Amino acid sequence: MAIIGYMRVSTHQQKFDSQQKALEKYGVDLIYKECESGRKTSRSELNKVLTLLQPGDTLVIFKLDRLSRGTKQLLNLLEEFDRRNIHFVSIQNNIDTTTPMGRFFFTVMGAFAEMEAELIRERVIAGLEAARENGKQLGRPPRTKEVKKALELYTGSNLSVPEIAKKCNLSVPTVYNHIKKHNLLRKVH
Repeated sequence: MAIIGYMRVSTHQQKFDSQQKALEKYGVDLIYKECESGRKTSRSELNKVLTLLQPGDTLVIFKLDRLSRGTKQLLNLLEEFDRRNIHFVSIQNNIDTTTPMGRFFFTVMGAFAEMEAELIRERVIAGLEAARENGKQLGRPPRTKEVKKALELYTGSNLSVPEIAKKCNLSVPTVYNHIKKHNLLRKVH
């Protein structure tokens, strides 16, 4: 069970000193250092740490904003740690998922993540309903020109349905659906 430390600063002018002292005092086996913005979702050293961590390992950081500046990314990372059975410690925030209080924090953070996802879903549904009420046609625009051409080719040529579909840039099932919908019969030449 490895104890991995992760440190991050945003600029080269910032120092790792206080983070490094805290991580060494905690007793980490290995420390990864990164000089990147916390708003970046993909960071090379963090990605290495995430790949390296195994179930039962512990990730230790100085404080939460060193791991992420965005709530959504932080919640996603915490959820991933929980799913992969990786312990998590934030020294300054007194979060340790090996303790009952730390697990409680995880539960609360998970509830917030779930609530945030549900609120986003509700806003999307409300937006779609408002668009419908305002007369907006949702979904892919109808391909009326292509369908009309396909139906004309079906009734006026000897082309097969797959050939017609290809020629009109439609799928074969779409052509068949419109043939059936319009109750068309093929004229024999």
